[in-house]
Amino acid sequence: MQERTIIISSRELVDYTVLSRKKNELLFKKDLLMRSGAKEGDLHLKTIQEELKSVEEKLAPIAEKLEIADMVTLVPNRKEIEEYTRQINSHSRAELEQAVRTKSGSLYELMKKRAEIVKRNYEKREEIARLTIFLNTIPRKEAEALRQIIEENEGPDVDVSFLPKEKQQELVNLAARLGRNCMIVSGSFSLDKKKADFAELRPTDEVQRNIGGKIVWVEASKAGEFDANEKLIGELLAKIQAKAAEKQARELSEEESVYFEKIQKDYLEALKKRSQLVPDFDAEKTAKVYTKQKPQ
Repeated sequence: MQERTIIISSRELVDYTVLSRKKNELLFKKDLLMRSGAKEGDLHLKTIQEELKSVEEKLAPIAEKLEIADMVTLVPNRKEIEEYTRQINSHSRAELEQAVRTKSGSLYELMKKRAEIVKRNYEKREEIARLTIFLNTIPRKEAEALRQIIEENEGPDVDVSFLPKEKQQELVNLAARLGRNCMIVSGSFSLDKKKADFAELRPTDEVQRNIGGKIVWVEASKAGEFDANEKLIGELLAKIQAKAAEKQARELSEEESVYFEKIQKDYLEALKKRSQLVPDFDAEKTAKVYTKQKPQ
């Protein structure tokens, strides 16, 4: 029987990260209320339980998919997080609660350092998801080697000469968005600064923009044009909404109808320009991965 394959998307990875964090926050609040004497049926506890149920229902199908997916997973600074976790878990619950309550001591400092790394990874969830998908579209040996050096920001060069130049460029761009000073040298992905003079490909000079809570990356040379277009999109959308509200209340004149059609057309053109300036603005990356083999 052939191994079953499944499709994993960057959106699913991002949703999993967001929902998992929300679930942990709700579980913490629930535990805190219970230890503070809350009883089943209390309004605050009931609200948290209902929200927790909703989050778990959304999380379950993605978690089930990821549970069986035999995929390369990327966690920047994984070893550092694991070491902090090991040290933190060596303490008793009472010691942990004391550290949180007093916000002082060596244990609290460990918790704070781990939290800072986890927070950075959460803020970079879109970039991590895209690079994770990328790694799962290339041969496993090279994907694992790339994962290791990108996670720890050090390690030997990895041969990627089998990838087309545009895919090599995508790789260094994605890694650079995670703060990795990388390049392609002699067909290999490298973090070695000493080889900078011999780089064949370097990350595109990009700037980050936040559009309605969504992080996008724009070529630095096009940033001004992108910003002006985003301002235009906002202005046109406001005009469209205002005119649509008028149309609900009364019949528009012929002149107003022509104007309404024009601003809608202008809005679509502005959205098209946005896609041209940032080609992957709404692109969802996917990878086909095998399911994990069950033990014989």
